[in-house]
Amino acid sequence: MLDKSVADTFSHAASLYKQHDVLQRITAKTLLNHATLTGHLADIGCGPGTRFSDFEEVSTVTAIDIAAGMLEQVSLNYPQYLTLNCDAQALSLSANSVDSVYSNLALQWCEDFPKAVNEIERVLVANGFCNLAIVADGSLPELQTLGFRTNQFASMPHLLSAFGVKDAATPLSNNRWQVLQAKVEKVTVYFDDLRSLLYSIKGVGASAGQAGSQSRAMLSKSAWQERVLLAQGLATPKGIPLTYHIAYIYAQKR
Repeated sequence: MLDKSVADTFSHAASLYKQHDVLQRITAKTLLNHATLTGHLADIGCGPGTRFSDFEEVSTVTAIDIAAGMLEQVSLNYPQYLTLNCDAQALSLSANSVDSVYSNLALQWCEDFPKAVNEIERVLVANGFCNLAIVADGSLPELQTLGFRTNQFASMPHLLSAFGVKDAATPLSNNRWQVLQAKVEKVTVYFDDLRSLLYSIKGVGASAGQAGSQSRAMLSKSAWQERVLLAQGLATPKGIPLTYHIAYIYAQKR
């Protein structure tokens, strides 16, 4: 289970989330362009909500988040959605009750990703679809350059192993999933200053006990200024870059 502090942090930041979700909007566009969404849709780690009205086959949306504050934003933005306050690793849904699952940059928070995938399998109907975008290893090299520690995100092979797959083309004999597509894409986002860069990281699980804990509040004035100068040295005409490797996994329950 995720630490309660995670839920509290997201709830506190819910009303400001849209000011800093640059990466989330980019990956949502990619994920939605390739997703198969039908019937009863579960949006796991929904944040303030996603518009699914372009998917005519979706009949019901259940927005799921560990942070009650995020679900309050969903209810304001999409009052027609059902909301559910629970952990992805212990979904409060009945077995075989969901036709499709969508999750954009949420499951990298899970301490036990295979457990979350097992829960998704449990709640999906046979032939139901799972559509995921997850922060993967190789992300945030700029943070190391700036002298911050970073999380170790999972590799694509590790993520696929939760679906019973040795690699994208070779399923195990006991596999209950068919992986339709699995790819890693590099996404670079840009920020005007170091403060906004560090704040953005919190939304994808990169700052819990890591980079975020070494933000300005934890550094001396001189150490902070040193990092500000380093960040300015990385800046391009677009701003200070921050690079992510995003794993996209589209799978169907057998």
